[in-house]
Amino acid sequence: MPVSLFPEAPDVLPARQNKRRIAETFGKAASTYDAAATLQQRVAARARLGLPELGAQSSILDMGCGTGNETHALLSRYPNADITGLDISQGMLDFASENPALANCHWAIGDIEELPFEEETFDLVFSSLAIQWCDCLSEVMAQVHRVLKPGGWFVYSTLTEGSLHELSSAWQSVDDKPHVNTYESLARQKQRAADSDLKVVSLRQQTETLYYPTVTHLLREMKALGANTVVEKQQKGLAGRSVLRKLSEGYKPFATEKGLPASYQVVYGVLHKAAYEN
Repeated sequence: MPVSLFPEAPDVLPARQNKRRIAETFGKAASTYDAAATLQQRVAARARLGLPELGAQSSILDMGCGTGNETHALLSRYPNADITGLDISQGMLDFASENPALANCHWAIGDIEELPFEEETFDLVFSSLAIQWCDCLSEVMAQVHRVLKPGGWFVYSTLTEGSLHELSSAWQSVDDKPHVNTYESLARQKQRAADSDLKVVSLRQQTETLYYPTVTHLLREMKALGANTVVEKQQKGLAGRSVLRKLSEGYKPFATEKGLPASYQVVYGVLHKAAYEN
């Protein structure tokens, strides 16, 4: 069966309309997300290695909580904490809130760049593979700084330049339009972190690679994750089988014994808010 995953050029839609489409797309993928989230689970596990020790009765925000998988992991790590999951997608929140293991957690719908919380609310903000969907990392860090208590922590993962370069290159066999999201370089992200009001404890990049038997398997997984329509309109009028054939040909130079690689450049960060602000 042909896969419908043919985005057009970026910057077609205003930011708010893009975010509305992000929320709708991820909401539709809520029931299939966890089964397809191999990369997300791997990256989140690495990101959790940066979690700090917290005192009893700490307050934690899982920012971009999705289906609540990491909310559950945070609850396991901090069983006495007051934990809130925030997501832009009501569909994801509905799915997460139905998990009886998370019955004592709180849920909030909202934009990461406009967090709906009072100042100095949380001891820890955790976010894994969510903030790359935002427009400005500097604004994210400003919002996190605002809602963190003095001495609080921001532990996160996001994507950087070069992610899915194989898929991007393969699409060039189809047309000259961009079909893969682009991300800021590690150097630029480091500068944004250094310019923020948070202290950088650690900030590093690591390549995470998944392998697929065919291009169709890769595209179907992206669709199951809701990661197929983030910054761009869907393109009309492309014949699915013809496009997939050309895309598969374009992917052949990257083929390995393990299959077709899809590599992601992941940034892992641990930032800290000073205990006493000047």
